[in-house]
Amino acid sequence: MHSLLSLKKLPQQPESWFLAVQKLDIWITPPDEKAYQPYAMLVFNLDHNLLQGIDIFESAPTNEEIKEAFFASMRQSPPGSPQDPHRPHEVLFIDKDLLGALTPSLADIEIETSYDSLEEFADEIFSGLAHSLQPNTQVPGLLEQKNISPELVGDLFNAAAEFYRAAPWIYLTNIQFLSVQVEPENKPRYIIIMGNGGVEYGLIVYKRLDDIERQFTFLDNPEEALPKEGYNSFNFENRSRVPLLDLEAIEDYGWEIAEEDAYPVPAIYTENREIKRPERIDLLWYEAALRAIPKFVPDYLKDDGRGDYELTEAEFDVATYAGRVKVKVGYPSNQIIRELLPVEIKFGDKDKRNGDLPSFNRRAMEGTMASFGTTFEDADDRQSQEIMYQAWEEQNPAKRISLAYEALSISPNNADAWVLLAEEEADTKARALNYYKNGVDAGKRALGPQYFAEYVGNFWGILETRPYMRARAGLANTLWSLGQTGEAAFHYRDMLRLNPGDNQGIRFSLLNLLLEIKNYDEAEALLAQEEYSDSAMAEWLYTQALIEFYKNGDSPKANELLANAMQQNKHVLKYLTGGKRIPNYLPDTLIIGGENEAVLYASSYLNHWRKIFGALAWLKKKR
Repeated sequence: MHSLLSLKKLPQQPESWFLAVQKLDIWITPPDEKAYQPYAMLVFNLDHNLLQGIDIFESAPTNEEIKEAFFASMRQSPPGSPQDPHRPHEVLFIDKDLLGALTPSLADIEIETSYDSLEEFADEIFSGLAHSLQPNTQVPGLLEQKNISPELVGDLFNAAAEFYRAAPWIYLTNIQFLSVQVEPENKPRYIIIMGNGGVEYGLIVYKRLDDIERQFTFLDNPEEALPKEGYNSFNFENRSRVPLLDLEAIEDYGWEIAEEDAYPVPAIYTENREIKRPERIDLLWYEAALRAIPKFVPDYLKDDGRGDYELTEAEFDVATYAGRVKVKVGYPSNQIIRELLPVEIKFGDKDKRNGDLPSFNRRAMEGTMASFGTTFEDADDRQSQEIMYQAWEEQNPAKRISLAYEALSISPNNADAWVLLAEEEADTKARALNYYKNGVDAGKRALGPQYFAEYVGNFWGILETRPYMRARAGLANTLWSLGQTGEAAFHYRDMLRLNPGDNQGIRFSLLNLLLEIKNYDEAEALLAQEEYSDSAMAEWLYTQALIEFYKNGDSPKANELLANAMQQNKHVLKYLTGGKRIPNYLPDTLIIGGENEAVLYASSYLNHWRKIFGALAWLKKKR
């Protein structure tokens, strides 16, 4: 509480201040809390055109709270102001009730008060404040577009809610797309369905095949891939990211929303980073597409046996706001050659799972270890590998690549050199695959047949086997990314045969892959292997519970396994069940039991849980 006597001692200046309180046209959504519309109180110095004070409240402030906040604005100077704390001569109000409530206290400290019609001035300031706190307040509403009625948008939102509940993203990744042709258009548009990774949900729409192909082409500047007319998207967002005018319309007209994080936001993002809203023709197209896609995806997509779907097309007659229309949906995605896709950079280095140093440092450390023990018998192989130990320590990428080529010039049997080139020089998956294959062949030559006959079960423990094992892991990972799941699984299995101790964490990759190809029996057998019975990570424990649920449903054993997993990491459930979305950027370290472990597990396994009927509903009961 501010003492009136101490306030009266402040010097008084011949200034007029303006005091107003208003509900802001934005929504704030704190983490794990309910969204709210904040109130702001501002104090403006009219003589010096200066914002004297500002306070934000979660709910409508009381007169006492406003009075105390105003008194505080007199006791402190605004940032950058040369003035000392002081009292104004008068305070103007636009709210007569507030004027009446505060006048007695202000009179006690010799400040005059009066009413003034400064509503437009206040609205301008509050609007600027709201925009600074949440820029999407200035995005036009859907109903502001020409010839768009509340009934049209209502039908669109209904289609969006049905689409969201159908969750077609379970079946498609972000490198697979559909063609969708809605009459009367005579050409299809092309869409990518977002949601498979659990980060963003919705559609990205392209009007030309060339535009979508550019997204799969490596570009130094990704903005070059932006279509000329802009980036068309239909996202599902939480309330805080919805344009204010749309929120008001949702409340006025009762448009359907599937769940709290599923507010539809159709928008066009231009190369100037402006946000525009789709026209009537586009909203009608969206409604038809949203109604047809859930009919197509689960029934018409057929596995081609090579990690993709067969080319297929189907036509649907759907009811829309504009009447019944024909929609032709096709899957042409394997026209895109996966081998030409850029190499993806992911959190996938299993070295980090065990809390060790990053892989480059671990490899460099092997140089020190080699000086104390055995290494390659061939002198050229030894010299070549010593150069690679230097390369792992080198900070300059260009020099690392140069050292890899130098190592290969001394001995073509250096697997690590090929691994470095695959990781750092390859610009496409096809090129990376070729480097890894060369690395595996080089590693075999360097070791010779004797190693594979005598040291099965002890690979990795023998230092000179490690370059070969690194190359083979890279080969398996790249094969998997290219959809060659059978070959990838073969390599993972054989690596565990060579090194059942699994210093590289290959069992985790194999487990994930087995769930992707729905080989639940082998996954169960892998989880039950005695060598890995002490695996105390979320990836192992939660997946044990999932497999048991798949086999026997909501059984006592499934619940026991889930309870063990939840005790190990309590954070996983909220990411699997939608309590929290997986962030755009995955953590690059893992702390067992921590939230980053939960994020990493959900980013890899969310879709596996989705594909087992009832599994997520079972989890939701445990939240």
